[in-house]
Amino acid sequence: MSRLINHGFPTQKLEEKVKTPAGSTLQEAASLSPDGRLKVLRTAAVHFASAGLRGTTVSMIASAAGIPEDTLYAHFETKERLFRETVKNNIDTRLRLLEAHAVSAVYESETDAVERIAEATVKVCTSSAGNSILTSWALLEDHEHAANLYRDEIGSVEFLWNRVLAERFGDSPSHRILSIHLVPHAVSASLAYGFWLAALRHDESGAAAIAQGFVAGIGQTASALLSGRAKPGIEGVAGLSLLDVRKDD
Repeated sequence: MSRLINHGFPTQKLEEKVKTPAGSTLQEAASLSPDGRLKVLRTAAVHFASAGLRGTTVSMIASAAGIPEDTLYAHFETKERLFRETVKNNIDTRLRLLEAHAVSAVYESETDAVERIAEATVKVCTSSAGNSILTSWALLEDHEHAANLYRDEIGSVEFLWNRVLAERFGDSPSHRILSIHLVPHAVSASLAYGFWLAALRHDESGAAAIAQGFVAGIGQTASALLSGRAKPGIEGVAGLSLLDVRKDD
């Protein structure tokens, strides 16, 4: 069997097809409605998040979803393709949850907006529907493909932060400062922190409590930038490795 080395983990080649059970064809297998397909993805997400790609079997997912294995093969062809679609759905769910929160919230100031969107970004990574443990498994077991998805997620979250700031506060000089010097770094840091908390099995409420210091640090960074007490740099303020802060004389 062909094998690939992926960050020290021997894995089966992902594009290798898994045959359907004898006597069945893709056309003969039962169809799935859109709701049925979503149910399969949610069921698969639970199993993959618990045991990863290698520790989960098609029969386990089919049994939990209450459908024949043939139906899974008909719609997803291989376990690996089901895994990839499940991971993509996981990321899309996280983005939808974040957008719903960020767009509906009321912000007192740009600093308040940055803090609250950062908190929401961390929390959605630990939510039941968008929990990032599944994506973390993918980064381990299907690294090249998952890394591309994760880069896209970072870009989508960054776009959302900037969109919300622009919609609420306009295309002001302060928005441009935050967009250039804070948002890209804060987005990456917030997602990484959320992934870490999810890996430690914190739920959404627990993550929100733990992340208060982290979120406050992002707010302090934003305030320092907007007040002119900070300049772009490589050394950190508030633990973000974003800025050099000039102390008052």
